[in-house]
Amino acid sequence: MQAAVAQLNLTVGALDANARRLLDAHQSACRAGARVTLTPELSLTGFPPQDLLLRRAFLDDCAQRLQALAAEVDQGVLLVGFPEIEEGRCYNAMALLRRGKVRQIYRKQILRAEEKRYFEKGGAQASLFKEGGVSFAILCGDDLVKSAPAKAALAVGAQCGLVAEARAYQRDDETAYPAWLSARVKILGLPLIVAQHVGGQDTQVFMGASMAVSSTGVCAQQLPAWHEALALVRLKRGEPEARSNQTQEASEYHVYQALVTAVRDYVQKNGFPGVVMGLSGGVDSALVLALAVDALGAHRVQTFMLPSPYTSAMSLEDAKAMAQELGVAHQSIALTPLMDAVTKTLTPWLDGEASALTAQNIQARLRALLLMGLSNQHNWLLLATGNKSESAVGYSTLYGDMAGGFAPLKDITKAWVYRLARHRNTLGRIIPERILTRAPSAELAYGQTDQDALPPYETLDAIIEGYVERGEDAAALLEQGISRKYLKETLQLLAVNEYKRQQAVPGPRITAGAFDEDWRYPMISKWRELGKK
Repeated sequence: MQAAVAQLNLTVGALDANARRLLDAHQSACRAGARVTLTPELSLTGFPPQDLLLRRAFLDDCAQRLQALAAEVDQGVLLVGFPEIEEGRCYNAMALLRRGKVRQIYRKQILRAEEKRYFEKGGAQASLFKEGGVSFAILCGDDLVKSAPAKAALAVGAQCGLVAEARAYQRDDETAYPAWLSARVKILGLPLIVAQHVGGQDTQVFMGASMAVSSTGVCAQQLPAWHEALALVRLKRGEPEARSNQTQEASEYHVYQALVTAVRDYVQKNGFPGVVMGLSGGVDSALVLALAVDALGAHRVQTFMLPSPYTSAMSLEDAKAMAQELGVAHQSIALTPLMDAVTKTLTPWLDGEASALTAQNIQARLRALLLMGLSNQHNWLLLATGNKSESAVGYSTLYGDMAGGFAPLKDITKAWVYRLARHRNTLGRIIPERILTRAPSAELAYGQTDQDALPPYETLDAIIEGYVERGEDAAALLEQGISRKYLKETLQLLAVNEYKRQQAVPGPRITAGAFDEDWRYPMISKWRELGKK
């Protein structure tokens, strides 16, 4: 008996295209000898459909497309995720398609908090079917978090669980998720085949790496991460037979691939012909350029250097060298005439002269003005180059370097920027060494460095990773040796810059503490964890 896992990059709302891809995968699997094809959670709609699920017209379209798809299934069993409507209630469901009809429907029992906005919880009954002499249980996503759904299936004779899932990637999932799944299977005692999505959707990115796990918790087979795949799992009395698995890659590899996937799919699924970005000669824009080229190809990437009087010769040289190395179009537009014109226009209202901050922010906003003009003219998506460390403390200019359509580094701290840049250079040295070794600087004033205004990045990033990503309190961070002075300063900056972050460009989420997704604080708040000395 062979079952197939269809790990696909589907697009939210593309019902006809998604249905065709599901059918094509199933027909290919049947030709290869599979009796059952498992697809991911909500595979018909793409994931996550969000408030499309509140539109009855969308749900009706899904129901019609599912029936049309079922009519084309003339051999084997195809399991498809879809939103089911019954008596005005919506369920996150799996449909079993066989011999031209929807033969069975399973409703997800364990819902995440955000799903409760859209779905009702399914009943506690198990959903079993037999094919090829094996009794299969249908499960969905978080049904594995609780033991009851799988235990109920075991109690009525299930030999193997088929799990449709939609797990968005988080850093270190490549090791954490298989370990968690193995532990759950050992508790449940039921072998599982799990189908995952792959690809990017808005701020979420899915790594794939679908798995088959034996009842003892051993990974018998794993599909590749970051790529579509259709794989056959050979079963013997419900137990998956061992196949060779992919090699384990370092965390930097997976984070880098997550960002490449996010950029590629955001651009392509939205129909942009390419991207434009400012290339400053610094490490952040260097990494964004590498990601863009790896995602789209050099011919779809446009870079512009926008030098001011404070831009160093080193920055000009390194930006040009990297653009040439990658073969991307690279041009320069002088900022000085615009700076002079804006400053002259504002002079009557500046009480003498522009402050240092005003003058610096004028530069950043003029760069955004030019880049957005080019974006509008050519329909290029503007990639913002700011990172999470800067966003956390407001070291970024509203309507300036925060402008754009997508921010690949939004959930990437400065320390991880360097880790990813060095990882990319191991695949082919494209980022000049000086970019990786020079002191970071916005170059908005002579001799400026980031550490003139910020705590050392190693301290700042340790605070962000502890306080924002792991949810640790200030006392725990102080016990870890974080300076009280830097901690208090950073927590103050975190609080007062919330209004900036809530206007920020979207970007891929790759941690459990992503701004916008996981960090939901008020813009007006007087409470401080280290409020008193």
